[in-house]
Amino acid sequence: MQVYSFRQQPLRRNSFADARYVYNTPQHLALQANSGWVVFELLNPQKKVSARMCINVAAPKALSPVRAPFGSCEIYARVGVVALLHFFSFVEAQLRKKKVRQVVIRNWPSLYEPQQAEPVFNVLVHKLNFLFTSEVSSIIQVNRETLLSRMKISERQKAVKAAKLFSFNRYAAPQFKKVYEFIHTCRSERQQTLSLSWKQVKQTCAAFPDNFLFFSLTAASEMAAAAIVIKVNPKIWYTFYYAHDSKYNKVSPVVYLLSCIYEVAAKEKVKLLDLGTSMVNAEINKSLLHFKQSVGAETVSKFTFVKNY
Repeated sequence: MQVYSFRQQPLRRNSFADARYVYNTPQHLALQANSGWVVFELLNPQKKVSARMCINVAAPKALSPVRAPFGSCEIYARVGVVALLHFFSFVEAQLRKKKVRQVVIRNWPSLYEPQQAEPVFNVLVHKLNFLFTSEVSSIIQVNRETLLSRMKISERQKAVKAAKLFSFNRYAAPQFKKVYEFIHTCRSERQQTLSLSWKQVKQTCAAFPDNFLFFSLTAASEMAAAAIVIKVNPKIWYTFYYAHDSKYNKVSPVVYLLSCIYEVAAKEKVKLLDLGTSMVNAEINKSLLHFKQSVGAETVSKFTFVKNY
């Protein structure tokens, strides 16, 4: 039986370099909150990190993440349920010493790491009595098939039509603001908001210049649709924001835009294209979910775990 040990330490800029997801890197954590981070680690008998969890403590609350699609626990090696239980129990005990009265852990979509999703859920919910809520996430598995071949016929027809009308573009940094402002305008017309201001997006892009991708469809140099994509890691891309000009509603150019992004992702050996959740005010937006399913995405769970003391 392997003997594991645990440790906690403050977050430093160079605390670690092996984070699996961009949101859990020291640089991104520092952007989310400039203080309050505690790094918890599960060490194997050789003192190598087998799991890590970064939690921001602002008593009475402890959050993972503060401002990102997810935080939670990253597991780097095979860890048994018992070891995982002891690790989470250690985390809980340390948080309570810091006078934490509520812990909120937003997990990654289950398809990211299917083999680890169930043990994490079972330990937190069935062993440690965390409550949970579930969001629906829509994810496209990238493989040798084209995305068009997986679309419902109505969406495929739109994509084929749009391919004749629009040109696909990938932008460099000087044009990022133009793309952001186009998406902001499209969302505003629909009375929708963006979670980040341009200043925040610019700051994050500067910190992670290789992790942000900006795409569009244009007709005679006029932007018709655009998307901002985040490289969560080399194998997972997340469609952070996307939108289209309302005058192209009948063509629905985002369908073709997604197929173009899918092709780029396939060439770069990406495995998952995450279209995000379809939740509005904690309720499923059925029309949005239907759209994502129609363009070839599968629906998976994304859990948030909460415990009050």
